Amino acid sequence: NAFAIGSPSDSVICVTDALLRIMDDREFTGILAHEISHIAHRDLWIMGLADVMARVVSTVSYIGQLMLFINLPLLLGGAAVIPWQLPLVLIFAPTVMALTQLALSRNREFDADLGAARLTGDPEGLARALEKLERRMGRFWEEIFLPGRRIPEPSLLRTHPPTEQRVARLRSLIVPKRPSLPPAHTLSARTFPAVRRPGFHGPWGLFY
Repeated sequence: NAFAIGSPSDSVICVTDALLRIMDDREFTGILAHEISHIAHRDLWIMGLADVMARVVSTVSYIGQLMLFINLPLLLGGAAVIPWQLPLVLIFAPTVMALTQLALSRNREFDADLGAARLTGDPEGLARALEKLERRMGRFWEEIFLPGRRIPEPSLLRTHPPTEQRVARLRSLIVPKRPSLPPAHTLSARTFPAVRRPGFHGPWGLFY
């Protein structure tokens, strides 16, 4: 695996030894470009901010639920009245925030793939690396019961988009090469025989 930490002015990219062994130069270049794109787009700061917001929402939700529980006798006795929507917001707000954070993470991965393709000019290299990682990241029991396949995860609960979608987007960026045209035939003076001008024009016609 590979990941980046730090800020654009002071950052580090970490890669595992296994990644160095299984990737060729073209694929490894695509992975490094992907992590560099994360750094250039300030994704580390964006995801850190999203994580802080998710923690704040969760904390406020738990405090609100605790206050409702403490004041439950007053609510049941009619001494206090609260809107019925408030408990629903307190219960579901952390879940909605977590799903939003995951969606943001998937979107940043798509943008990092695009940035890597622009940086290297080789979308196929990163696409091949993603396919190789997908094949090698299966769990042990998955390889036993579903050899060569993965148990699908719900798309809403993934931090990264499905590999198939990422590979398809990368390969859609590949511009097909146009067939080269044969060299144009140039006309020269030797293409046509030289024509002599008439040497004499008399009353009987043209003489050469």
